[in-house]
Amino acid sequence: MKWKLRPCADKDRIAQLVEDLSTSQAFPKALAEILVQRGIETKEEAKVYFVPDTVHLHDPFLMKDMRKAVDRLIGAFHNQETLLLYGDYDVDGTTAVALMGQVMTDLGFSYEYYIPDRYKEGYGVSYQGVDYAKNQGHSLMITLDCGIKAFDIVRYANLQGVDVIICDHHNPGEKLPAAHAVLDPKRVDDSYPFKELTGCGVGIKLAQALVQDMKNQGLPLPYEDYDPLLVYGDLLALSIACDLVPIVDENRILTHLGLQKLQTDPNKGIRVLMDQDAHGRNWDISDLVFFLGPRINAAGRLEHAHAAVEVLMGKEENLFDLAAALQSSNDARKDLDRQMTEEALVAIAENPASLAAATTVMFQPEWHKGVIGIVASRLIESYYRPTILLTESDGKLVGSARSVAGYDLYQALSQCDEHILQWGGHKYAAGLTIEHEAFEAFKSRFEEVVEQSILPEQKVPILGIETILEFDKLDARFMRLLGRMAPFGPENRRPVFMTQQVNIQDARILKEKHVRLRVEKNGCSFQAIGFNLAQKWFSLPKGNIDIAYQPVINEWNGRRSIDLRLKDFKLSL
Repeated sequence: MKWKLRPCADKDRIAQLVEDLSTSQAFPKALAEILVQRGIETKEEAKVYFVPDTVHLHDPFLMKDMRKAVDRLIGAFHNQETLLLYGDYDVDGTTAVALMGQVMTDLGFSYEYYIPDRYKEGYGVSYQGVDYAKNQGHSLMITLDCGIKAFDIVRYANLQGVDVIICDHHNPGEKLPAAHAVLDPKRVDDSYPFKELTGCGVGIKLAQALVQDMKNQGLPLPYEDYDPLLVYGDLLALSIACDLVPIVDENRILTHLGLQKLQTDPNKGIRVLMDQDAHGRNWDISDLVFFLGPRINAAGRLEHAHAAVEVLMGKEENLFDLAAALQSSNDARKDLDRQMTEEALVAIAENPASLAAATTVMFQPEWHKGVIGIVASRLIESYYRPTILLTESDGKLVGSARSVAGYDLYQALSQCDEHILQWGGHKYAAGLTIEHEAFEAFKSRFEEVVEQSILPEQKVPILGIETILEFDKLDARFMRLLGRMAPFGPENRRPVFMTQQVNIQDARILKEKHVRLRVEKNGCSFQAIGFNLAQKWFSLPKGNIDIAYQPVINEWNGRRSIDLRLKDFKLSL
C-alpha cells in the first residue's frame, strides 16, 4: 500500500478559515485544512456543510420530465388506475420500491410491486414484468433503479397499452427509451443541479413532486405537512450508503436526515433488521453498508428479493420470520463467498499468464450468479486490478465487473461493446452478459483496453492521508468537530491522519490477526488497533513508527476514550 499525503491547501485560506470559525477557542488547523481541501473555504460554506438542512435541497421539478411524470400520476389518481412499481433486486432497487410503495399507500393510490427474478429474468426491466402489468390490468409502470436502457421492452410496453415512467440514475446511452417520462439526472439534456442521486433518490424526488402537486390541487394528503423524505428517509439513507454514491450536495443532506430517522424512529422493518445486532451500534454509514445492506441483498442473491421488500415495508404478517430468513440467506451467502473466493485465488496463483495480466477475467459455470460481484471485490483485495467474474445462466455468460480507485470501468467496457450482448453500470461496478463464443475475444479486448489506459498510480492501492496531526491536538473538542463532518462516504471520506516518530509502549496480538498498540509521543498516549495487521507487525523492524489512522470514540463500561483505528504503519525514517 502506498501512502499519499494530500498536497497542503493554500495556507492563507486555511488561516482565514481558522479565524472565521474560531470562537473562544481556536478552530483546529488540521480540520480547517481538510475543509479547504474539500472546497469549503468560507464561514457560510462551512455552516451549510456542518448543518445539513432541507432548505438546500433542489426543487424536484428542475429534473427533466418531472412535470410529465407527475401529471401522469395525477391522471392515474383521478382515473383510479392501478400502478406497477418495478424495481431492481439490489438494496437501491428494493428500498426504492419499499419507499414508493408506502408513499403510494399514504396518498391513496392502488398499486402492486414487481421485483424480477435474478436468475430467470436477469437485470433490468423484463418482458415478463410488462406481461404481468398487462395481465393484472396495470396501465402505468414505474421503474425504479432500472430502465434507462430498456429500449425494446419499453416499446413493447407501449404496444401493450402500459405507460412507463422511468426512475433511474445509471448512465444513459445516446438515445432514451420511448417512455412517457424518463427521470434520470444523468441525462445529457437534464440541467438538474445534482447528478449523483441513487435510484431511490430519484424515486423520492418523484414522490416529493407528486405530494407538492397534490397539495397545490387540494387533493387529500395524510396530514398537512406530510413529506415522504421525513417519513421514509431511513430507507433512502440505506440506498445511498449501499450504492456507494458520493456523500456530497443533496446526498449529504439526505443521508444526514435519514440517519437521524434511523437512530431515533426507524421504520418497523428496518428496526427488526437492526435488532438482529446483538452488540448495539451507533448506526453510521459503515453499519448500513456492512450490516444491513448484506442482509437485504442476500434475498435477491440466493432466492428472491420479494422477501427483502416485504421486510423493508414492515409488513405485519411474518415480519420476524422474514427477517430471520434474510439472516439465514446472508449466512449462506458468506459461505458461498468464502468458497468461491478461495477457488478463484487458487486459479490465479496457478496460472502465470493470470498473475502477469493487467486484469482478472474469469469464467466458471458453477459459480453462483448472486455472489460473483462480491467475490470480484474480494479478488481486488489480493490482486489490485479491474476484475470481471462470469458464470453461466440460460446458455449465456453473465457476470459482474469491479474496478480499482480512479479507473473508469464504464469507459473501458464501452470499448468492448462489440463483444457484449448487454451491459450497464457505473464507473466502479457493472453487470454484463456475453455469448460463450465471445468470451476469449472479450477477455483479450478488455485486457488490451485496460493495459493501454490504466495509469501507474492506479495499479497499487493508495492510502490517502489528509494531513499530519500531532497527538496533543487530539482532544474531545477536536473529536466533536470531526464528528460534525459526518456522514462519511465517497468524496467525503472519514479523514485519515498521520503522526510520525511514534513510540511503542506496548504491543499485543489479538486472535492471531489483529494488533493492539499503546502509542505515545510528547507525553500523549493512545490505544491503537490495527485489524488484520498482525502479520505486518511481526515483519516490521523495531523502532519508532509512523502511523496512519482514524481517531474514533470508544465507549466501554460508561467510559469514553479516544482510540486510534490504524490503517497502516511503517518504520520511521
